[in-house]
Amino acid sequence: MLGILSESASTTHSRLRVFLSTIGSAGDVNPFVAIGSELKRRGHQVTLVTSAYFESLARGAGLDFVGLGNPGDYRATVDDPDLWDPKGGFRVFARRVVIPAMRPLYDILSENLSSNSILVAQGQTFGAHLAHEKHGVPFVTVHLQPAAFRTIHDAPLMPGWIPPLLRPAVYALFDYLVLDRELAGDVNEFRSHLGLPKVRSIFGSWAHSPQKSIGLFPDWFAPPQPDWPTQAELAGFVFLDEAPRPVDPALFAFLAEGEAPIVFTPGTAMRNADLFFKASIQASLELGRRALLLTQYPEQVPSPLPDGVAAFAYVPFAAVLPHSAALVHHGGIGTVAQALAAGIPQLVRPMTFDQPDNAARVQRLGVGLSIRPDHYRPHTAVKMLHALLHSQDVLTKCRYYSTLIHPDTGLAAACNAIEAVGGLPRLPDGSQEASREPGSRVQGPSWLDLGRPR
Repeated sequence: MLGILSESASTTHSRLRVFLSTIGSAGDVNPFVAIGSELKRRGHQVTLVTSAYFESLARGAGLDFVGLGNPGDYRATVDDPDLWDPKGGFRVFARRVVIPAMRPLYDILSENLSSNSILVAQGQTFGAHLAHEKHGVPFVTVHLQPAAFRTIHDAPLMPGWIPPLLRPAVYALFDYLVLDRELAGDVNEFRSHLGLPKVRSIFGSWAHSPQKSIGLFPDWFAPPQPDWPTQAELAGFVFLDEAPRPVDPALFAFLAEGEAPIVFTPGTAMRNADLFFKASIQASLELGRRALLLTQYPEQVPSPLPDGVAAFAYVPFAAVLPHSAALVHHGGIGTVAQALAAGIPQLVRPMTFDQPDNAARVQRLGVGLSIRPDHYRPHTAVKMLHALLHSQDVLTKCRYYSTLIHPDTGLAAACNAIEAVGGLPRLPDGSQEASREPGSRVQGPSWLDLGRPR
């Protein structure tokens, strides 16, 4: 892994040498690929460091790539039924993903830094934090979801009966019992090896770069709070405008042959959604609505499917959701953003991690409802979907918020902030032409050309 990019190539052909690093599922990786693609169009040398499982995605976008682990590691994590357990899921994520990636990522970055390097990383990619501290290289953290920014004020999941003065103690207790208990020992052991002091409250404060911490969501989805880090900046949602992928022609035939379907998906990394799909099919039949089931693991879907129900492994959300009636999903921030952009109601069935917070914010906006996984039954789903589909207030709010989403602006704001930390002049959001080659232009996500739902 030594010398993945030569110093001469970096300094001659690019203004910054950007190392992007993230861990997680496609929802975590896609925004980094979008940012990397835009930074490359601006003339920078960009390398993505993430799970080896995503190599083809990164290289298809024209990015340099270094893989962490092997594709089998990702599949083994996804196959673990405890990953999505509300009580034990974080431990699985910490032991299988966060800690194993820390030292390899640090080594990769340390061995390839140059005078014009900048690190851009998701909060839980600890190797990037350590490389920044040890080598003094400019560093930006990128957070996809509001839950990454702790606050004692606007915290949807904090019980209302707990007064603000006691909420720091609640966070401290959660750190002690869960987060630091799983992470601090390994992190501080490696920090000691590097000659760095110990840290505490890893997700409370250390997860943010002291230089710039970017949130990839708009302020109307999660308003900035007075106790957020002062270096925090919101860019807006960022969507990946993927290269064309083969899509089953039967998908578009299904969309064309009847009324707009309800789309059901448990998320790209969910391997244990049998009961979810069974309940979803029954709910769609009771509603008298067509249904589109999405999963990369077809063994979860009952066979044969009833008339009016179809299942696919891959669909481009940007092309399908604007022509759908509603979306039932797990609450991943990327999926939430896609539904908001399409202007359709959402029924969110959050499992763990940031999903419950995202679901609460969707419900607060009035564009959807949230339901606990153990409450997701056909009759309950029918009741909630009927309410969403027949509420003019919900549909009006869905259309309103869809008009506020401008993915090109969000992407520009994120890249402008990264360039500013790297020492380049800051441009107004959405005005990147000065940092592009003559004649180049910003390409927005393909859904912008597909029209809005009626």
